[in-house]
Amino acid sequence: MRRLGPALAQGVNRRTVALLALAAFVACVAIARWDLVEQAARMTVKQFARGGAARGKLLFEIALFAGILGFTLRVVPLRVDPRVDLTVLALAAVAGWCAEAWGTRLGLWTYYTRETPPLWIVPAWPLGALVIDRMSDHASRLLAPRLDTRGAALLYGGLVVLTVVVFAAFSRPVLTHPATVALAAALLAGFAIKPDPKAAVPVLLTGFVCVFFADLWGTTNHCWRYHLQHPNTLPRLGAGIGFGMVFDTAVVFLCLRLGKAIWAPRAKGPNRA
Repeated sequence: MRRLGPALAQGVNRRTVALLALAAFVACVAIARWDLVEQAARMTVKQFARGGAARGKLLFEIALFAGILGFTLRVVPLRVDPRVDLTVLALAAVAGWCAEAWGTRLGLWTYYTRETPPLWIVPAWPLGALVIDRMSDHASRLLAPRLDTRGAALLYGGLVVLTVVVFAAFSRPVLTHPATVALAAALLAGFAIKPDPKAAVPVLLTGFVCVFFADLWGTTNHCWRYHLQHPNTLPRLGAGIGFGMVFDTAVVFLCLRLGKAIWAPRAKGPNRA
């Protein structure tokens, strides 16, 4: 068997360590709230025993959750940059907590545990940020031959406008609240300061897709409910998921931009060594 080169071996080792760390992290979150795991297990057994449509819905939710978890474990270790990844993880954890606190305390969405916010949901933000970051690499390669600079700028502008409109419409009951204003200003800054549409578009499109599946799982099994879901009709459910797609993606986009900017190589001046 041929030996791996030093660079390749280091890459394999990093990916292995990342996978083990990720699995351990998920396990720790589950252990920390084992009461919720036990409660979910009891409800699963009860709903499965009902049979019929309830059982079918349950099996769909289990398959979707397993797919999301397996996909996360698969794609996060594909590319490992410890400095950037740890920075993004920290930023996304803080930003995720702030986003959840804003939404739950102002009544824009609620969790079944009634926590404002529940700490057990916060780890989903950094994990989601890494998934979106990794998958945006693939999106970039797919879009590169099809999207020129002008097209990227137009699409980027359209996605930003879409995000602003959806955010304003969804948060209309609390649109003038100081926390809403501060959050909106931070997200707009992430879009407006030194934009790079060709790099940003793949991230935003990837985020929309990834968050769709996460929100589909969370809302259909009543893990969380948006304020629009009263009554809980299919169009209102779709509107809530649509907000989650653009809002969560915007928060992650800001974290990725900031995390990568911190470690970006600085241009050297003419008189510097």
